[in-house]
Amino acid sequence: APAPAPAAAAMRSLTKIPASSLFVSEPNPMYFGNPGNEKQNPAWTRANWLQSRFHFAFAEYHPSDPAKLRLGPLRVLNDDLVQPSRGFGTHPHRDMEICTYVVSGSLTHRDSTTSASETLPAGSLQFMSAGSGVQHSERNNDPSAALRFIQIWLVPRSRGAPPRYGSVRAPAAGW
Repeated sequence: APAPAPAAAAMRSLTKIPASSLFVSEPNPMYFGNPGNEKQNPAWTRANWLQSRFHFAFAEYHPSDPAKLRLGPLRVLNDDLVQPSRGFGTHPHRDMEICTYVVSGSLTHRDSTTSASETLPAGSLQFMSAGSGVQHSERNNDPSAALRFIQIWLVPRSRGAPPRYGSVRAPAAGW
């Protein structure tokens, strides 16, 4: 029999990380420019505006295990659930490659490289090279549905490159 393809061999070596082993963050809404949590909104699926699950050290998560600091150039792998009409206000990044996959809902992005904003539906991918510095915001502008996205940060090979933004929009009929 022929040897398995490299991708197939790599898949056999992956380890599933149980959700129970991830750090869960539910930050104060005012840290990111949001009003307080809505106690009686039936559209909300959680009590807090944001639930983030961190695979590696991030924000208030400071693990003692060196394996949870990062994996090579992989610095962040977060699974975020944002409640309706909430989001991350304008904040800075630099020297980081940031990829976001929209799992459900829609994500509205605005950054300092352009005056336009873009709203991406589920199944879409956005990417931002923060380079020499960029200011951006990410929001769930839908008043009735939660937004879930996976965000990956990679350390770039070189620092100080010009910032860039791009996206691949999911087709209306799905993939």
